Amino acid sequence: MKKGVIAALLVLALIVLVSPGIVGRLAERSVDENLNWAATKSGELVINSQGFDRRWFSSAGQHRVELGDGAIRAAMADGDLPALIINTRLDHGLIPVSSLTRAGGSLAPGLGSAVSTLSVAYGTGETVAIPGTIYSEIGLGGELHSSYVLDAGSQMTDTKKFSWEPTTINVAINAGTGSVVFSGDVGAISIAADEGAVSVGAMTFQGEQTPTPHGFSVGDVTATVASLTLTRSGTEAVRMQNLTASSVTRMVNGRVNSRSTISLASFAIPAFGDIAVAVDMFVDAEAEALGKVLKKLEAMSRAPDNGQLFVDIEDDLKSLLAAGLDMRFDRLDVTLPMGAVEAKIDFEIPASERATFEWTSLLLSIVASADISVSEELVELAMQMNPLATGALLSMGYLKQSGDDYVLQARYKKGVMTVNGAPIPIPFGMLQ
Repeated sequence: MKKGVIAALLVLALIVLVSPGIVGRLAERSVDENLNWAATKSGELVINSQGFDRRWFSSAGQHRVELGDGAIRAAMADGDLPALIINTRLDHGLIPVSSLTRAGGSLAPGLGSAVSTLSVAYGTGETVAIPGTIYSEIGLGGELHSSYVLDAGSQMTDTKKFSWEPTTINVAINAGTGSVVFSGDVGAISIAADEGAVSVGAMTFQGEQTPTPHGFSVGDVTATVASLTLTRSGTEAVRMQNLTASSVTRMVNGRVNSRSTISLASFAIPAFGDIAVAVDMFVDAEAEALGKVLKKLEAMSRAPDNGQLFVDIEDDLKSLLAAGLDMRFDRLDVTLPMGAVEAKIDFEIPASERATFEWTSLLLSIVASADISVSEELVELAMQMNPLATGALLSMGYLKQSGDDYVLQARYKKGVMTVNGAPIPIPFGMLQ
C-alpha cells in the first residue's frame, strides 16, 4: 500500500514539476500552428512570432499580425498600415498550476493555459491597447479553446466617445482537422461625435464549420443584430431593427447543398418609411466543380488585372453547370410603406455531358419559374410614375389582377417562355 502511495506521489510530482518544461515547447508550437492556420484561412493575413521568453512553468510570447499583399491591402489607402500585436502569457504543464496566480487560470489537463492581450501598433510607433482579454486552453491534442471577454466600459478621444456593453466570444479551433466551433454574445456598441452617432444593438452568433477537400467549408451559422441607428446632428438618419441570418450547408453524395435565410424586420429611412425583407434561398451544386470555380475567383480577386476573367474561368464554369445546378428562392419578399412584393423563383440546369456542353445548349436545357405578387398600391404608384411602361405590362397581360394583388407567373422550359400562360418569343438566333 505504501509503495503504491509513494508511486502515485512520484507520478504527481512529475506531472506538476517536470512536465511544464517538456510540455511548454509543445504548447508554444500549438499556439504558432493555430495562428498560422488562422492566417491561411484568411488568405491575406501574415502572422509572425516575435519569440517566446520561456521559463519552466510559464512563457511570455508575442505575435504580430499584418495585412499581406492582396485585394484588401490594394484597396486600402497608401501608407503604412497598422499591425495587430498579440501578447500572450502561456502557463504550461499537464496541470498548469502557475495559471492559478492570474485571472482565468485553470487546472484543466492539457498542454497549457494562456491569457492574451491585444494592441494596435501604428507606423508612427504609437501603440494603442484594445480592451478585453483572451483566455485560452490548449488541449492534449493541440486543439485551442479561446474566449474573448470584454467588460462594459467607455473610452474618449479628442473627437469621439466609444462605449460598449459586456461581450463574450468563444472559439474552438482544431488546426489538425481545420474545424471551427464558435459563438458570441456581443453587447451594444456606440460611437458618438459632434457631427453624429452610430449605435449597434446586441449581437449574437454561433456556428460550426468543417473544411472539405474542395477548398470550402460546410456547417451551420446563425447571427442576429438587434438594432442599428445612425444619427446626424441629433436627427435620426437610419434605423434598422431585428436582422437575423442563418446558413446550413451540407455535403451530400459529392454535392453541396446550402440553405440561407435572411430576415429584416424593419429598415427605416426618414421621409420614406419602413422596409422589411425576408429571403429563403437554396443552392445545390457539384462540390468539386464549385470548389474549382471558387478557387479561381479567389485567385482572380488578388490579380492586378481581371480583364481575362471570363476566359480564365470559362472551362471551370462549364464543368460546374454541366454537373447540374439548382438555385431557388423559396421566399423573396420585400415590404415597402406603399405595398409589398412577394416572389418565388426556381432556376434549374439539369446535368449533361461535359464533352458536349455548349452555351447555346445550356439555354435550351434551363428549367425556370417565377411567381410574383405585387400589391395593388404598388401598381397604382407605378402607373403614376411611369404610366406608359406600366400600362403596357397590364395591357399585354404580364400583370393580372387577382383580388387585391397583381400576379405574374413566368415559366421557361426547353427554350419556350410563357408569362401568365401567354407565349413569349425568344430570339435565340441572335445568340448564335
